[in-house]
Amino acid sequence: MPATERVRLARLAEEAVAATKGVAASVGRTGVWATPDGGRTIPGVVAIALPQGRVEIALHVDAIWPPPPLTRVADTLRDRLVRSAQAAGLGDRLGPVAVSFHDVRAPGEGA
Repeated sequence: MPATERVRLARLAEEAVAATKGVAASVGRTGVWATPDGGRTIPGVVAIALPQGRVEIALHVDAIWPPPPLTRVADTLRDRLVRSAQAAGLGDRLGPVAVSFHDVRAPGEGA
């Protein structure tokens, strides 16, 4: 079964987080910041289908010590996701993109 546009955008968001230096995905203390994707979950990405056919993305990340300027990192994440969505033919489906920083981790420290 092909992935929905919501899941496809969540996967692109996951790739944007993985490609961005200074951050790591966070599922939160209870593990709720994730999107189901078949037999796995996409950590740190909450993809919400909006009534207008667009998908809102909420990225939940931790900064890696020493933290870079967080505003710049948030802008980089949004820009990467927008470019990826456009390249995948999903630019018109991508809705608002929020970036939330929850903690600061030592390099190599798990979620």
